[in-house]
Amino acid sequence: MDIRTHLESLYNNRLMENETEIHEFEVSLSKVLELDDISVIQNLCLAFDDNTHQFEIMFSLVHVIEHLYRNNVKEGLTLIAKSISKITKQATEWIEILHYRILNHTQVRLVYREVLCEIDTDIAVNIRGLLIEIKDEDPASFRDAVTDVINN
Repeated sequence: MDIRTHLESLYNNRLMENETEIHEFEVSLSKVLELDDISVIQNLCLAFDDNTHQFEIMFSLVHVIEHLYRNNVKEGLTLIAKSISKITKQATEWIEILHYRILNHTQVRLVYREVLCEIDTDIAVNIRGLLIEIKDEDPASFRDAVTDVINN
C-alpha cells in the first residue's frame, strides 16, 4: 500500500467503532509513521474526530504528528495551522489538544509565533482566538504561554 491508501484508511476508520476499524487505524498509522514524511501532516489532521470511540488510540495520532515535525518544527506547525479550518467542525477537542501540546513546549510555541506571523491572516486570527479561549479557560496554566505565541 502507498501512503495515500494509509491516509485514506486512517480517515475512513477514524471513529474506531469496532475491532476491524481499530486494527485498520493502528496499522495505517504505524505505516505512515514508518514513512516519516512531514508533508502528510495536513492529511493526518483530517483523521481527527471528536466522535471517535477510542480516545487513547486517537491520541497516538497526536504523537505521530509530533514525531513527524521533530526535525522541522516550523514546517510541521505550518501544516497543522493550515489544516485547522478543515477540521473545526468534527475535531474541536483535538484542535485544542494539539494546541495544549504546542503551548506546553517553549521552543515549539516560539516557532508557532513565527508561523502565525507568516501564514494567511484569517488562519492566524482564528488560531489566536482559540489560544485566547484556552488562556481564558485556565489563565494560571496558559497565560504566559499564550502571550508568548500571540504577542509579536
